[in-house]
Amino acid sequence: MKILTILGFLILLSAGCTTQKYLAVSDGSKADGTLTLSYECGSLEKPVVHWDEAKRSAISRCQSWGYKSAEFFDVGTRRCISTDSQGNCLRYRVTYKCQCTD
Repeated sequence: MKILTILGFLILLSAGCTTQKYLAVSDGSKADGTLTLSYECGSLEKPVVHWDEAKRSAISRCQSWGYKSAEFFDVGTRRCISTDSQGNCLRYRVTYKCQCTD
């Protein structure tokens, strides 16, 4: 009985693990100076976003377009991209917008 209790506890711990996430440029407009960066995660994951790396990536892309820097908008959006047979979300795409600046 003790083994089953410990096993159940370990399963619960692993189900909600934190995971390292890196934002990737998924869309952009040179003319508008805007970028869309995103990552995907499972419904039980607790993502830890590497914001410094995301900022460097955005600045690099903006500089390649002739801008000097980049600023993220404050709020991201989370959209379900995969569901189970009962309609519960299994996987999300989290998206952030970024503005290239002079």
